[in-house]
Amino acid sequence: MSEKAIHHKFILLGSSRGLGWEVYQQLLIKYPQSQFLLISRKIFQKSEKINKTNTELLAFDFSQQNVNIDLLNSLQQFQPTHILYIAGGGPYGVFESKKWSDHVWAMNVNYNSPAQILHFILSHPKLFPDLVTVLFVGSKIAEDQPDPMASSYCAAKHALKGLITTLQKENSSSIQIKLFSPGYIDTALLPEKSWPREMNLAKSAEIVASDLINILN
Repeated sequence: MSEKAIHHKFILLGSSRGLGWEVYQQLLIKYPQSQFLLISRKIFQKSEKINKTNTELLAFDFSQQNVNIDLLNSLQQFQPTHILYIAGGGPYGVFESKKWSDHVWAMNVNYNSPAQILHFILSHPKLFPDLVTVLFVGSKIAEDQPDPMASSYCAAKHALKGLITTLQKENSSSIQIKLFSPGYIDTALLPEKSWPREMNLAKSAEIVASDLINILN
């Protein structure tokens, strides 16, 4: 069977812009027979650019305090082979200069929502009989080192890495749990005057998306 004939069912959580959108574009080319469910807060703004023959859209805000049961049911009903959690971000600036709600937003998007989704999947493996891989996007820098001006983002990525690497050791299901940790990415989400930009450390979203796809099964 040729690679282009492979039929996967991908769920992309966080896919309306940046890395998530680029991953969708590249997966469409690599696996044109596959089906997609794109989930993000602003996904319907991309509706005119979506391949409607094989792509469904669902709006959800991952900064909510809890992932609601409707979203969890949607994940199960789609019967995915791959779930990619790409949503991320956080306030840029001195910790105490930002509103507390900004830091809560960062923790919900980068840790609480992915942790709750993963808990649901691992608690109900029989609901996901075709699921091969659940992948989460971490951060090569922020999950292991201090990340000045991005304190809550850094804290959340530290927590996400701790969760994923621990579950990789204790997980007894057939589902593979993966953590993809790129460096800084050159998207609109990275502030113009941030130090990674000034030091030329940001890679293009195209390159990072290709790297992500290469580690999928």
